[in-house]
Amino acid sequence: MLVHPIDRHADRSGSSGAHTPASEAGSDALCFRLPGGLVAVQHGTLPVSLRPMRHGRLLPAPVVKVVLPQTAGTDRQLIVWRLADGPAGTETVDLVDPSGLTVIRIDPSRAQPMDPGILADGLDDLGRQRLVRQVVVVWRDLFQLRHDSDYARFCRRLLELVTPPLPELAAEAAVTRHLSLVSGDLPRDLGEVSDIAVIGDQGIDTARYRPLQTRRGRSFLLLERSSLTAGGLVVVVGAQGFAVLRPPVLPAMPFLSWLRRHRDLAVSMRAFVMRSLEEARENDGSTAALLRELDLFQPAPRRNLTARRSPVTAAVELLVADGEGGVFVKGWVRDPHQLVVGASLRFGDAEALPLAGSWFRFPRPDIDKAYAGRAAAYGFVAHVPEAGTMRGEAKVGLELGSGGMLELLARPTSGSAADLRDAVLGGIPPERLTTEVIARIVAPAAVPLHRRHLATRRAPDLVQLGAPVAAPRYSIIVPLYRNLDYLRFQVGAFAIDPEMARAELIFVLDSPEQRADLVHFLSGLSQLYGIAMTILVMSGNFGYAAANNAGAAVARGDYLVLLNSDVVPEESGWLARLAAPLRRRPRVLASGARLLFDDQSLQHAGMRFARDAGGHWLNLHYHKGAPREFLPALKARAVPAVTGAALLVRRQAFLDVGGFTEDYIIGDYEDSDLCLKLHALGGEIRYCPDAVLYHFERKSINRHAGYQRSVAGLYNRWLAGQRWDGAMRKLMERFEPLRKGVAG
Repeated sequence: MLVHPIDRHADRSGSSGAHTPASEAGSDALCFRLPGGLVAVQHGTLPVSLRPMRHGRLLPAPVVKVVLPQTAGTDRQLIVWRLADGPAGTETVDLVDPSGLTVIRIDPSRAQPMDPGILADGLDDLGRQRLVRQVVVVWRDLFQLRHDSDYARFCRRLLELVTPPLPELAAEAAVTRHLSLVSGDLPRDLGEVSDIAVIGDQGIDTARYRPLQTRRGRSFLLLERSSLTAGGLVVVVGAQGFAVLRPPVLPAMPFLSWLRRHRDLAVSMRAFVMRSLEEARENDGSTAALLRELDLFQPAPRRNLTARRSPVTAAVELLVADGEGGVFVKGWVRDPHQLVVGASLRFGDAEALPLAGSWFRFPRPDIDKAYAGRAAAYGFVAHVPEAGTMRGEAKVGLELGSGGMLELLARPTSGSAADLRDAVLGGIPPERLTTEVIARIVAPAAVPLHRRHLATRRAPDLVQLGAPVAAPRYSIIVPLYRNLDYLRFQVGAFAIDPEMARAELIFVLDSPEQRADLVHFLSGLSQLYGIAMTILVMSGNFGYAAANNAGAAVARGDYLVLLNSDVVPEESGWLARLAAPLRRRPRVLASGARLLFDDQSLQHAGMRFARDAGGHWLNLHYHKGAPREFLPALKARAVPAVTGAALLVRRQAFLDVGGFTEDYIIGDYEDSDLCLKLHALGGEIRYCPDAVLYHFERKSINRHAGYQRSVAGLYNRWLAGQRWDGAMRKLMERFEPLRKGVAG
């Protein structure tokens, strides 16, 4: 292996000009054929500016001219072009000087195949380097010879002539199904690598990734496994020379095992592979799997400033990519001396992105307590919308007044889209959340993550218990999440209701880890009471709206009855009473029941919309907490909305409005959103006080850790207000007289 001087002035351009006929001139120029249909004219005295022409016209581009210095102190010149197809390939070509004089006439049909030894003979180091660069890189690309096996063999013979015995690259690890990590000792004065060519039996591949060069002089390369063949060559072309090596036997050690064995290189190698392969994440399953495994098994180090004696202490707690080019950041800073004047986020060598203009800061008493109350700490969150793909080391920089910078090395937060969404929603204490912060920071990060989570949904599994009800009038859909405590009471109430003979019962399990327990439990109840049941098992936890929509997709009844798992009918006949307004009046599209707490007080007598002190729209239940026989609650009437805990709706109307809107997160506000869509369709919604059920409120959603730890409810409130502000205002102007002078 040699390192040869490099020259950047080899001419690869064509030329133009008129041809003036002239008498034939003698010349000692030699004409050869090269693989790939190339023609090369070689001479030591021809002017560099000669132009090849046929019938007075320049040959079509590309035409390459190159000067090759020789050990004798003279220059050898090459002019290369592609042989024309068809009869034109046998026609003569004139080499014309700038004055229009034909210096020599070439007959390509009589050209002999070129021996690589002729090209390499007599060249000095600069000439050999320039020749290798031309043949392996320039001609390969200009003449599109990557997949020409004859040209690849020609290049291999040439390289074996111009270099001494070739060292072999060492096999290191199998990085993915397609990529191998290899290493070799590249010379330090090779310069910046511009191309890595892998010459195999089928052609010349180009490595997509630049090498990692360590301080000890060892270089690591990522190469396509398919290009590493016995007898092949790897050519590394740098700014100051080139190196030729033989490929190794394919490595078998998995990359994660290699990292554990080479702990001294683990950090730099992890960063090198992550940076190199980030672009392939979306298009290659093997690459995506590797990057995820690296995040989990070999996470990047996190460097925070937490020493108690430090003038500034700080940490980055969350770094979440939203999947659409934005990044959510959460952390804290203690700055008792008021030294920090700005902050930024940077990935690798990319331009730093300012945080200070977009972040939101809030008190962090937990940090104050950890530091024994020495100076107040503030937390911060920010969303950087145009961060792009997170490539390279992530750093949050704290800018000091002097222009200095304190850098925190941040590790991207790993997890499913749902986990990351919940982390974003849990990043700010609810008491600190404002409408502006939701709109500017929370929603831009949480919305795409929620969308990504929904996109992972697969068709639910269906389990049928008993023979399905023929031609049902009602389809009762009960979404289940964790809480199964009230099912035996609910199903027991169904069992003694004669009208259930016209109803199909659909349970939708949104916590699939409970599948075996639920199927076993409901199988027993189905056999005990002789009730047919359909169980849909969702592929993951996708929320209340998605579960109900899945149930509606398989429902066959004219009416959908949406019922929470913690709602139990007081007596038989509730279905007919709830459906009565819809049967009597076609304009009525949905109805809601009178719901009671277990202490016999009212939980629901219809819903209305009202603004709180901060101007946010809320869903409020008429007469909530009043006695069950409170007179205004005993009147059947039209209402702005009804709760989804016990809601009957025409199936066709439900489908016409697209079912429940699924961009509300976890639960809350989907029912009022549905009612508002039904109003927009021109429908009416009725409250039915004679359909009485007990509601053991919020027993399921309170078991959802993501809901308990986050501001999902506040986000949903904001989303509903953004979407329906005008509609709610107009609707309440119409219904306002209904509640004047009435409690609730």
